[in-house]
Order: sequence, then structure tokens, then C-alpha cells
Amino acid sequence: MLSFLRTRRIRRQLAALDACPLPLPLDLTQARKVLVFAPHPDDETLGCGGTLARLALHCPVKVVLVTDGSGAGGLPPEAGAVRQVEFGRALAALGVTDSMQLNQPDGGFQGSPELALQVRTLLEDYRPDWVFLPSPLDYHRDHVRIAAFLKPLCCQSSSVEQLLFYEIWAPVPATHVVDITEQVSRKQAALAEHATAMPCGDYQRAMDGLNRYRGLYLGRDRLAEAFWVEPAKGGGVFSQVQAMALQLLATLLPKCP
Repeated sequence: MLSFLRTRRIRRQLAALDACPLPLPLDLTQARKVLVFAPHPDDETLGCGGTLARLALHCPVKVVLVTDGSGAGGLPPEAGAVRQVEFGRALAALGVTDSMQLNQPDGGFQGSPELALQVRTLLEDYRPDWVFLPSPLDYHRDHVRIAAFLKPLCCQSSSVEQLLFYEIWAPVPATHVVDITEQVSRKQAALAEHATAMPCGDYQRAMDGLNRYRGLYLGRDRLAEAFWVEPAKGGGVFSQVQAMALQLLATLLPKCP
């Protein structure tokens, strides 16, 4: 009986949908002060660089680098310090001048009461109304853990009104898109500053392909960044989506004999 009722409810919900309910253009003029959490150097550029370049034209934008960028053992010992400098140069290419670093271990983020206090103090002092976070559906363990750690802290902040989850290693279930056609050259220049990470993958080509795909929602010859946007208070499906992501990641892990 419960299964029958659930099926009827789903059919009603499907019937109420438009033929093609596309993500909505995000109204950037509604942002008053923006805070961005980037797990690693280059995530801020890959996930939302074009959007940050647009936002920086009309409101304060601060980007927080969560880890030390050392590469979790996959880069030379001095890579962390080099990537932190590259991070600053990339932000400058996007027109962002305000940043800070939390220096958490790259590849092994856990969070702590001390870090939670530091983040609460930052939120209280800076008082952002929009906060950008990595997606809980991402395939990078640091990204998933950082999203889970930061989301409740942001929701507890009195100033935060809207959470915007951006995509890196896995697409988000996009609710909104931002036209970055005019900002692509700046985004490309910012990513080029992350020279240490570039040999690890063809990030420029991947970024271009994803932005072109998301641009389909806006018409021909447009490029866009996509976000899952939800209110910080009284709603959202973060917990359900996070549980689904963890279950998906578990299926991708090598099985023990």
C-alpha cells in the first residue's frame, strides 16, 4: 500500500513538471558579501572562477583556502608553499583581492573543534550573506568532508542566507547557472596561474567542456557555471544528497577479497 501511494505521489510530481525544467539564471545582484571556501588551490577557479570575477565587480568577495595544497604526497615537498602563491595570483586574475588560508592537511581533511571555532569567528566577523561550498556529490574525499564540516557552521551563522554548491569532479544537480561568456578569458588566465597542478590533468580543456555544456541552458554560444543553490535556513536536501553521495563513493571503492 505504501509503495502504491509513493508511486502515485511521484507520478503527480512528474506530471507537474514543465517539459524541460532548466536551471534558472542566478541573479548576482542579490549578493551583498560573498565568502568562498576552496578545498585546494585551483578549486576556486575551476568551480566558480567566472562567477567570482562577475561578483567582484559589485560586492566584496573573500576566498578561503582550506588545505595547505601540498598534494597529499603526490607533489614535491615544497609544492604547498608554491601553490599557495599561485592561489593568490589566480585570485588577482579574477579581480579578487581578499583571501585567507586555513592550512589543513591536503588529502586528509578531518576538521576539529579548533577549526570550527576559527570558521565561526570568520563568519561572525565577515558576515557574508552568500557562501560558496564544494559539492557533497564530488568524487574527491576532501571536498565531501569539507562540505559536510562547513555546511552546518554556515547555517548557524546569522548572516548567511544562501549556500551555493559548485562542481569540480562531479556535476551538481544544478538549480541555477551563471553566464560567464565574457569572463572566460579571465578564468583561463587564473587557471594558468596554477602551474604546479596543470601537469596532473588537462584542466583547461575539461573546464572549457563543462562550461560549454552548462552554457546550453542559456542558448547558443554561451558558457556558464552551474550551482546547486539552497537557503541556509529552513530547508534544503543536503543531508539526503550527502548520504546518496557517500553510498555512491562506497560502491566505487575497491572491494576487499
